[in-house]
Amino acid sequence: MKKIFLPLLALLCLILPAQAAGFYDLPEDHWAGEEIRLAVDAGVLNGYGDGSFQPARAVTAAQFCAMLSRSFLKEEYDRAPEGKYREMDACLSVLEGTSAEAAYKDRGRHWDRFVNEPLNRYDMAQTIYSLVRERDALQETDRLSTADIADWEEIPDGCRKAVFTCWDMGLLQGRSDGRFAGEDHLNRAQAAVIWSRLDTLLNGPREEPEDPDAGVTVKEMPAFGLQGEETVQEMMKRVNAGTPRCEEGRLPNGKARTEENIQELLELVKQGCPNGTVWSGTMRFDYRPSHFSPVKGCLSFGLAVSDFVFGEEAPLTQHQNHRSLSVGDVIHIQGGDVERVLILTGVDREEDSYTACQLERNGKVDWDEWGPLSGLVDLRGFTTIYSRWK
Repeated sequence: MKKIFLPLLALLCLILPAQAAGFYDLPEDHWAGEEIRLAVDAGVLNGYGDGSFQPARAVTAAQFCAMLSRSFLKEEYDRAPEGKYREMDACLSVLEGTSAEAAYKDRGRHWDRFVNEPLNRYDMAQTIYSLVRERDALQETDRLSTADIADWEEIPDGCRKAVFTCWDMGLLQGRSDGRFAGEDHLNRAQAAVIWSRLDTLLNGPREEPEDPDAGVTVKEMPAFGLQGEETVQEMMKRVNAGTPRCEEGRLPNGKARTEENIQELLELVKQGCPNGTVWSGTMRFDYRPSHFSPVKGCLSFGLAVSDFVFGEEAPLTQHQNHRSLSVGDVIHIQGGDVERVLILTGVDREEDSYTACQLERNGKVDWDEWGPLSGLVDLRGFTTIYSRWK
């Protein structure tokens, strides 16, 4: 077994360097932010000279080989002849069976253009599989069967073992609809996540960050939900009076403001307002949040939940930036006779999906709503997002 060298010194792009932090197009709460920061700190990824990171930009064959060759194929890289495509030479052993290998060996007149085109998911799976096999790091789990892969019959025979193994090991997964979608491409943010998974597998886990809730005394929260003949305004007067004031960066129960801890408080809301809870547009359900105009029906439910989870004193912002959606955000959708509120309970940008608690006008609470994030972007002109994250 060949030695894996650290530190990792790969560059994804031969471009002007930018600082490792503070990319103007990479918000603090980006879904792959942690993996991107790790990859940048390791030298595997760099930003662009204008200060951007461009997380949605497609990854090319040459760029992905640069990541692998200087991260996990150091000996091969050192032996490869210097030149424009040194990284490709170093990766030839793990490119076996890919269209990139065939094109590289052919060295035809279109080669330069080919290596700078997006790498498809089939080739990426084959490359990752070969690398892990070379490092004797293949693992078998019981998490996946071919029946779990919706487009299994469409996957070429020569790619099936690589696709199944990478998916089963959690290195490269499928889409939210259950397809592997091998002809699709991956972007720079997704590549950073894959690199991080490979780094953990081949180099071992990094030190866990300190638990922000270590030593914290968890504060008791009041019961959320209408009691007896309470109006919503009366309910929230009771709830807000019994909710501990939160410190900066923390939730009312004393825990850090993380998605996991927000989901925990949303579970308390679910206990008080389970599936099927009626929340109508009558005056009983009106609510006047602190420092905010009175709201009715759907929006009163959303903002009441937000006040409970984050604390009524937490600043509330309104925006339409769907790229920054986070767990706990309230999305108010209104157009014509349609009105509904989504309270996000889960956001997965890699899979382009969300889960939410939904309430439609004069309807019933539904905690099982889900859909594509891109679908919310399509509704941009009809939505307002209420967030406590900014």
